[in-house]
Amino acid sequence: MDVDTQLEGPPRVPKPHDFLWFPDGNVVLATDTYLFKVHKSLLAVHSSVFRDMFELPNVGHADPMPGQGGAGLALETYEGVPMVTMVGDKGEDVAHLLRAVFEPNYYHRDDDNTPLEVIVALLLLSTKYDFNAVRKNIILHLSRQYPMNLEEYSALDSDTTSMFGKLRNDCHFTLLAAALTADVDVLLPGLLLACSDFSTDYIFRQTESMTRDALRILIGGRDSLDVDVNQYIASLPQKLQQFGSACPNGRSCFSTAYFNDLQGAIPMQFKAFTGAEMVEKHLSSVCEECCSYMVKVIDGERKELWEELPSYFELPGWAILQANLKAIIES
Repeated sequence: MDVDTQLEGPPRVPKPHDFLWFPDGNVVLATDTYLFKVHKSLLAVHSSVFRDMFELPNVGHADPMPGQGGAGLALETYEGVPMVTMVGDKGEDVAHLLRAVFEPNYYHRDDDNTPLEVIVALLLLSTKYDFNAVRKNIILHLSRQYPMNLEEYSALDSDTTSMFGKLRNDCHFTLLAAALTADVDVLLPGLLLACSDFSTDYIFRQTESMTRDALRILIGGRDSLDVDVNQYIASLPQKLQQFGSACPNGRSCFSTAYFNDLQGAIPMQFKAFTGAEMVEKHLSSVCEECCSYMVKVIDGERKELWEELPSYFELPGWAILQANLKAIIES
């Protein structure tokens, strides 16, 4: 006796969805849990995949096409309506996609309270079935949360803020996996950087479903960026000597200034590497004006590292990514 099979019980039979079941619908979409009776014409307008599918002989038709003699009829029917089985797609995910298409108020790209599972379902399925308008809105929404501009990214990058019904930190890995699956390169620099803030052990536990190559890129990019950040921090005492005694107050600030406890600052990740952080906690014996100057110097280095950020993760440069995002917006 197969005990596991006995415990699992009979397989679940999908049932008509409470909302997405239109009496005048002319095609049924079948998933693991739900059946959706909708309109082929609307699916074809929004999705090139469904449009092409319905143009094929015997696909989406209850009766054989003329001249086919009934041969090659590939689809099942449900209550006399042709039924298309959406293999591998969860019923709840398909419901989110169809509601975004059929209900104008179901999803707004400016609503950061949209549940994470809705965001992921819309990104993955709109890509899989080429619902272009939905995909564009989701990518624009996420690009606002993971922008290509350093100042905008830094303003959003907080451990305690909420996003998509969760803490921001609890969204990064789920969204990274979805962006990789959907092949949305314009979202990857910000997502990879956000995920690189965590320990190696945590990264391994959160990326079990990702490919080994994706994990290699994430870990390798994080380590290379960390090396460059910390090499710069270690060089700060020498850099002070390069500024001579050019103090606006006529003092010899940089000849007497020193960075203290830099060993305590290393290792430091890019997220914490800011001019304000380094000057406030580690620079001593300088006037206020010279402090401001050093903040600008360190932030300048941070900006240079940001400009090279895509290359750390084996991605195209910012100019190409920005052009890709523009193409998505204009599609």
